[in-house]
Amino acid sequence: MIEQLKELEQEAMDNITPEEYMSITSRVTREEDQVAYQCGYIDGLQTAIRILSENDSSMSYSVELEDIFDDEEDN
Repeated sequence: MIEQLKELEQEAMDNITPEEYMSITSRVTREEDQVAYQCGYIDGLQTAIRILSENDSSMSYSVELEDIFDDEEDN
C-alpha cells in the first residue's frame, strides 16, 4: 500500500513544479488559506483511499460530512 501511495504522490507532483509546491505550502498562514489547504488535504486523502480500495475487495470507504464535522456540534 505504501508503494501505491508513493505512486499517487509522484503522479500529483508531476503536475506541478517544486517551486509551485513550495510557494503554496510555505504561505499557508492566513486562516482562509489554512481552510482551503485542509480541504485539499482531505480531498487528497479520500481520493487515495478510494483508489486503493478499488484494488482491495475487503475495503469499503464512505464518509458523511456529518461524521467529519461531528465534533463541532458538541462545542
